[in-house]
Formats: sequence, C-alpha cells, structure tokens
Amino acid sequence: MRSLLPTVSLVAALSACGLFASTAPSRATRASATEPPGLRWRSLRPRNDAGATGPCPDGSVAIPAGSFTMGLGDGEGAPDEHPAHPVNLRAYCLDRTEVTIDAYTACVRAGACTPASATQQQGAVAVSGVDWQQAYTYCAFAGGRLPTEAEWEFAARGSDGRRFPWGNDAPQGCDRLDWTPDGTTSCQGVGPSSVTAHPSGASPFGVLDMAGNVWEWTADWYAPSYTAGAANNPTGPAEGSARVTRGGGWNNDQPDRLRVTWREGQHPAFRDYDLGFRCAYDRAP
Repeated sequence: MRSLLPTVSLVAALSACGLFASTAPSRATRASATEPPGLRWRSLRPRNDAGATGPCPDGSVAIPAGSFTMGLGDGEGAPDEHPAHPVNLRAYCLDRTEVTIDAYTACVRAGACTPASATQQQGAVAVSGVDWQQAYTYCAFAGGRLPTEAEWEFAARGSDGRRFPWGNDAPQGCDRLDWTPDGTTSCQGVGPSSVTAHPSGASPFGVLDMAGNVWEWTADWYAPSYTAGAANNPTGPAEGSARVTRGGGWNNDQPDRLRVTWREGQHPAFRDYDLGFRCAYDRAP
C-alpha cells in the first residue's frame, strides 16, 4: 500500500473541486490485487521484432536498443524488486512527458476515449483518474501502446544502475519532481502539475516525470517477483489480476516509492487522482 494516503481534509478538498470521483476498487497492496471471479483482460503485447531505427512520433524520444540490469541486488529494496536480472531491449520510442489532460480530452472529443474521473484542470497538466483500459485505448488512438515494465525502467534509469532518473541521490526538495517532501504538502499543491515543470529531474534519455507527479500504468501484468535469468524484450506474465504501475505520484512522501525499480500492482479497473500514463511506440522501419 502506498504509505501516504489522503487525509480526510484532502479527500474533501478533492471532492469539492471535482478532482476525483470514482467507484473503482480501492488501492491494492503493492504485492497483490483482487479481481472479480472470471474477469480477465487478454494479454496485449507489443510487436516483438528486432530494433528498428525509424523516426519517433512528435513528443516522444528515441530509446536506443540496449542492455541493463532490471531490479535491485540482494539485500536491497522490496521483495518484488528481485531478482536483479539482465534485460536486452530493442529500440523503441517513449513519450517525453506523461499524457496531458488536453491530449486526453482530444481523444474523448474524437469519440475514441471515455472521460477520466479527474479532469478539473486544463492544459499541459498530467491526466489522472484513468484505468488501465482507458490508458491502453488512448495509446492505441495515438498510434502507440503502453510501455512494457522493462521498457519503462530502462527509459527511467538507463544502463548505469541509478536509483532515480537523475542519479543515485534521493530527492530532497521540489526541484526535480512533484511529490510531498514534508509529508503534508505536495510541491505544486493538490493534484498533478505541468508535465514540463521539472526538467532537472529528467532521465538519461531526457524523459520527464518518471519519478513523481502521477503513477503510470504499464502494459505488464504484475507478479510478486521477476523470472531469474536474462530476458530479451520481456512482456511480463501471460495473465494476472493486477497491472504494474510505476514512478510514484505527487502525494508520495517516501523516497523509496519514487525509486525507478519500485513496483506496485493495481486492479486494471482502478482509478486514482495520482495515476496516469505515457505511451510507447515501436520504431518505424
């Protein structure tokens, strides 16, 4: 369970301003999530061809083919961040920023997406209050897909084993990300912030907000541990009852939950005011 839950006053403020309204399941523990009997989403996987080198869509950045160690070593982190294992990835593209309210609203107006449950703001603010299927649908509308968990982690940390997108030093203030450093007040106030507000927190590839602002859906089903051994373009378990979310949100006050290896599993129908997404794209030949 994420440690920083909204206080009664925060929940009231969110409800009053229309930031959050949902009847979706409550937040699951990070190690498990329940699902109504018989409910299964089919596994939706990215293309598994070798890395191509074509241009990336506007607003996304090129992530080159590469290798890295996914997860943390023995004696570090939480059980589901283990075992550390080598991963090889083909080249792909990833949105430089989290999907914004304006971008998501355009999909709704086009009739392809259903409304988010947290949309009181406008502009280049990260959209939140979307479930996994809504995130998947938007990315398909945009010509992409949700990133795999391995793609997400590689884009966040690169190949040098860093703990946070910017390096190994834990966050201390608000320069690099939107979170709640003092345990009571988030950097930008209630709700997500602009997706370009923290350029100094960029990952090695220039991807923004991979720590803080909003948690992000990935394509993969959640499992309580990784499969040991080397993996090529892994796509996670074939099925499950929870999807992996990554990156931490604006209301998190523990640096551990902002670490690039931290994982949570959420019911696919879950929505929250600090949960959004970004899209990945296969490299065009």
